[in-house]
Amino acid sequence: MIATFGSINADLIFSVDALPVPGQTVLARGFHTEAGGKGANQALAAALDGAEVVMAGAVGTDALAEVALKGLTGKVDLSRVARLDQPTGCAAIHRDTDGRNEIVVAAGANLAATSEAVEDALLARDGILLLQMENDPVQIIRLIRRCHGSGMLCLLNLAPAFDLPPEVLALCDLVIVNEDEAGMMAGWLGCEATARDLAARTGTGILRTLGGAGAELCWRGQEIAIPAVPCQVRDTTAAGDCFVGVVAAALDRGADAETALRRAAAAASVACSRTGSQSSLPTAQETDRALSAL
Repeated sequence: MIATFGSINADLIFSVDALPVPGQTVLARGFHTEAGGKGANQALAAALDGAEVVMAGAVGTDALAEVALKGLTGKVDLSRVARLDQPTGCAAIHRDTDGRNEIVVAAGANLAATSEAVEDALLARDGILLLQMENDPVQIIRLIRRCHGSGMLCLLNLAPAFDLPPEVLALCDLVIVNEDEAGMMAGWLGCEATARDLAARTGTGILRTLGGAGAELCWRGQEIAIPAVPCQVRDTTAAGDCFVGVVAAALDRGADAETALRRAAAAASVACSRTGSQSSLPTAQETDRALSAL
């Protein structure tokens, strides 16, 4: 079982020919809304890959709440999602014709979500606690501390990058970062941005995703590097969240680390080949087909 304490957003997606530069106004070729948020994206990616997933977080009572929850409804346990007198979290996503994107997020109700929604009895179960950094850092740190020594494996996607104290990072079982986030961590910690150096400095496992160059892992005495799965990139918006969610789902099923990484890379390649946020996430069967084609 995977318990996710994380963000739940409504995505406002603008398709543009080229990403705007400061001071520039561009006309979009298209617009649509979609469910998003790193927490929700990763929870759904794990659920679509076959995991039992519980989501904890918060949305508002506004019209965007239903947009934000639409993708999770019927696939993820939402009984721990609070409805608050706050605006639902929202992201404005600009996506160009090369699949590149820029994203601005208003956290809204996500910053009012409380980690107490993940009760001690849930943490006592075998499984994985999956966290990101789009909620109140104080709540995230509390949950990391509560999880340490419990029945759950703690996976922290340090995204967006946030300077958590090294002693807090050390309480996590695995910290997942992309290249930019790894670079920021390295600056804070005074080391190189490799998975090996970050793991040595934090005393915990590090998974560094490298986009088209694959991913590298230093964890539990292993160092593993995998290539990316080639694909025709249309949109990278939720590809990183897809990777994290599928890694969590595979580990939750008992897969070894390399198998989990290769499966996540295949799933992310499917997500990159589609447009959208949660609508781009593959089912387990689609990931199986991508793996079998390698």
